[in-house]
Amino acid sequence: MTHQQNDTQEQDESQATFAALLREKVQQAVRTALISVLEAEVDAFIGAVRYERSEQRQDYRNGHYHRSLETSMGHIDDLPIPRTRAGYQTQLFERYHRRRSELDQSIGEMFIGGVSMARVGEVVETLTGTKPSASTVSRVFHTLESEYEQWKRRKLAERYVYAFADGTYFTVIYNGEGCKMPILAVVGITETGERDVLAFRVGDRENEQAWKDLLDDLKERGVKTIDLWVSDGNQACSMPLPRSFRTPLVSAVWFTRWTMCSAMFPPSSKSNSSQN
Repeated sequence: MTHQQNDTQEQDESQATFAALLREKVQQAVRTALISVLEAEVDAFIGAVRYERSEQRQDYRNGHYHRSLETSMGHIDDLPIPRTRAGYQTQLFERYHRRRSELDQSIGEMFIGGVSMARVGEVVETLTGTKPSASTVSRVFHTLESEYEQWKRRKLAERYVYAFADGTYFTVIYNGEGCKMPILAVVGITETGERDVLAFRVGDRENEQAWKDLLDDLKERGVKTIDLWVSDGNQACSMPLPRSFRTPLVSAVWFTRWTMCSAMFPPSSKSNSSQN
């Protein structure tokens, strides 16, 4: 294998890891959306929302049971399914399995690009098999918007040992065809080695202003220090970094090789090499 081929392979592996972390967050978004639609469906079945006194009420809630689910984004454990006293039975999962990839992509697009009433209405109708009322769409919309925005605006740690900045693509469906949505994302690694997607937004990886906005968002949410930035050397990402965070920046290929080599050092040598 040539030096250039080796670099390309390492970059591909880095991108795959990066995409996997993003898929994990989208998987959580799918879980949130399914729970919201299930709750809306049981409200419609009962004829009243939780704790509401209504003459149209046909049944009463009776807790939840849990099941697992395979999605195109990965396996979901312990998905809570509402019960009623009269024995409500959802058909949501049969409909979900028939159009799983399309639904997951639609939900992922809302999580990444922003929730819209129209898209929520489409997802609810596809999953329940009936056209939802405006109030149902509104309740699901506000639930998802609140959940997704809460995650995007959550406070972050003041310090991360490493941060990986990179661009990737998420496939969305437009007019029945798959299109690639460009995503910018930052993954942070804490002192205990935990990885987390700190932030992402829609934007081309060559867009310097989009990277600046993303970095400013990290600072606004509490990040003060990142010991080492890692990227693929993209200039649009590299330019705003010194103005936002005064920390070193290395290429993803170099970092991969350094971590592989450091794994072969004795413990005392690792601490010295990391300082150097």
